Amino acid sequence: MKDPTIKNMLKKEDRRISRIIGTNDTYYKEKWRRSSHPERYAGINTAALLAAPFWFAFRRMYGWMTFYFLILVLYTAAESFFPYIEYTLGLTGSLSFAGWIFVFAGLHLVAGLKANALYGKKVRKAVEAEYSQKPDRAQVPLFSMTGASWISAVFAPAVVIVFAIYPWLVMADWEYSPGLSKGAFVYLDEERTPDAPWRVDDEPVFRLYSSGLILYYENEEPIGTDGLYVELYRVEDGGRELIYDRSDTFFRSSTVNIPLLDTGDANLSSGEYEVDVYVGDELQDTASFMLVSPHEESGS
Repeated sequence: MKDPTIKNMLKKEDRRISRIIGTNDTYYKEKWRRSSHPERYAGINTAALLAAPFWFAFRRMYGWMTFYFLILVLYTAAESFFPYIEYTLGLTGSLSFAGWIFVFAGLHLVAGLKANALYGKKVRKAVEAEYSQKPDRAQVPLFSMTGASWISAVFAPAVVIVFAIYPWLVMADWEYSPGLSKGAFVYLDEERTPDAPWRVDDEPVFRLYSSGLILYYENEEPIGTDGLYVELYRVEDGGRELIYDRSDTFFRSSTVNIPLLDTGDANLSSGEYEVDVYVGDELQDTASFMLVSPHEESGS
């Protein structure tokens, strides 16, 4: 065969091409005949546009079907960096939601626009393979079978999904974080320690009689024998009233999580509070938070 394109092949190999295509052969041959460059663009394929991976599997184009799912897995990996990007750029919208719309729309649009051309190239190669195949060499059935198959349309994507689901779940659960900034903040003891700066509330509000509060502090270097000293103040009328203080003498690491107070303490009331954190005799940071009554929070 010396004809370089599927369009030229149709002039001499019409019946062979129809046999290779199988179902709906007239549609594809007409699309290729009308196109000036059928292996670049040969019209929109509605089935591929709406159900790209299943159409690829139906036409036994397993490489392109696998590529479709690979893009989804790779996008999931890239999505792990979106919270950091949103935090760094100060974005309030969700890049993830917009990204999934863009990826799905892009994949299906490209599939719809390129499906007929890609299939034309596959059929051309199948014709060439029949001419070049040596009698004593059998082809691998999975890659040499032609025509269409509803069984492939269902089971081939299912097989890929089974193998891809674990790495996809691992990447979907992982999120990049540069680590927490040095300093102090307060959080509820019923919640796990925030693992990213965008999960730290700069102005936290807690209900009285709800739960205990935990003080998180990260020092520049291991605290060691310098010890940690904490002072809790209630802020009112431009001044501060000391509620209590505590000291801890030795920490091996630079990160500290210590109980701060019980919000059910009868000595506490609604208002603004500040926590001064000292290492040795030097003030390192001040964390602030608000305490409100359950009625105030539910009405806010």
